[in-house]
Amino acid sequence: MYLNPFYLGWNKGWSFLFFLEGGIAKIEAKGFGISITTKVEKGESLLESADRLVSKEQRIRKSRYYSWVKSINKKTIN
Repeated sequence: MYLNPFYLGWNKGWSFLFFLEGGIAKIEAKGFGISITTKVEKGESLLESADRLVSKEQRIRKSRYYSWVKSINKKTIN
Protein backbone atom coordinates (compact mmCIF):
# COMPACT_ATOMS: atom_id res chain seq x y z
CA MET A 1 0.00 0.00 0.00
CA TYR A 2 1.25 3.47 -0.88
CA LEU A 3 1.39 6.11 1.83
CA ASN A 4 0.73 8.90 -0.66
CA PRO A 5 -3.02 8.93 -1.49
CA PHE A 6 -2.28 10.74 -4.77
CA TYR A 7 0.07 8.09 -6.14
CA LEU A 8 -0.83 7.43 -9.80
CA GLY A 9 1.87 5.01 -10.86
CA TRP A 10 2.49 6.75 -14.20
CA ASN A 11 6.20 6.14 -13.84
CA LYS A 12 5.94 2.47 -12.93
CA GLY A 13 8.57 0.57 -14.90
CA TRP A 14 10.62 3.70 -15.70
CA SER A 15 13.88 4.91 -14.20
CA PHE A 16 15.15 8.45 -14.66
CA LEU A 17 18.57 10.06 -14.83
CA PHE A 18 19.03 13.83 -14.72
CA PHE A 19 22.36 15.14 -16.04
CA LEU A 20 24.15 18.08 -17.63
CA GLU A 21 25.53 17.74 -21.15
CA GLY A 22 27.42 20.71 -22.54
CA GLY A 23 25.79 22.98 -19.98
CA ILE A 24 22.27 21.83 -20.94
CA ALA A 25 20.10 20.04 -18.37
CA LYS A 26 18.76 16.77 -19.77
CA ILE A 27 16.66 13.89 -18.58
CA GLU A 28 16.95 10.26 -19.66
CA ALA A 29 14.17 7.75 -19.11
CA LYS A 30 14.79 4.00 -19.32
CA GLY A 31 12.10 1.38 -19.24
CA PHE A 32 10.31 -1.32 -21.21
CA GLY A 33 13.44 -1.99 -23.27
CA ILE A 34 13.94 1.56 -24.51
CA SER A 35 15.90 4.64 -23.54
CA ILE A 36 14.76 8.18 -24.44
CA THR A 37 16.41 11.51 -23.73
CA THR A 38 15.27 15.12 -23.92
CA LYS A 39 16.37 18.48 -22.58
CA VAL A 40 14.68 20.10 -19.60
CA GLU A 41 12.71 23.08 -20.91
CA LYS A 42 13.20 26.55 -19.40
CA GLY A 43 11.00 27.05 -16.32
CA GLU A 44 10.10 23.34 -16.16
CA SER A 45 10.71 21.26 -13.05
CA LEU A 46 12.43 17.90 -13.26
CA LEU A 47 9.17 16.12 -12.45
CA GLU A 48 7.35 17.98 -15.23
CA SER A 49 10.12 17.02 -17.66
CA ALA A 50 9.87 13.37 -16.65
CA ASP A 51 6.10 13.48 -16.98
CA ARG A 52 6.28 15.08 -20.43
CA LEU A 53 8.84 12.55 -21.65
CA VAL A 54 6.97 9.46 -20.43
CA SER A 55 3.58 10.82 -21.50
CA LYS A 56 4.83 11.38 -25.04
CA GLU A 57 6.27 7.87 -25.22
CA GLN A 58 3.05 6.34 -23.86
CA ARG A 59 1.00 8.13 -26.55
CA ILE A 60 3.34 6.83 -29.25
CA ARG A 61 3.13 3.27 -27.86
CA LYS A 62 -0.69 3.36 -27.68
CA SER A 63 -0.91 4.70 -31.22
CA ARG A 64 1.33 1.92 -32.54
CA TYR A 65 -0.62 -0.71 -30.60
CA TYR A 66 -4.00 0.43 -31.93
CA SER A 67 -2.62 0.60 -35.49
CA TRP A 68 -1.41 -2.97 -35.09
CA VAL A 69 -4.77 -4.13 -33.70
CA LYS A 70 -6.58 -2.42 -36.57
CA SER A 71 -4.33 -4.13 -39.14
CA ILE A 72 -4.89 -7.54 -37.49
CA ASN A 73 -8.67 -7.00 -37.49
CA LYS A 74 -8.63 -6.10 -41.19
CA LYS A 75 -6.74 -9.30 -42.02
CA THR A 76 -9.19 -11.50 -40.11
CA ILE A 77 -12.25 -9.85 -41.70
CA ASN A 78 -11.02 -10.35 -45.29
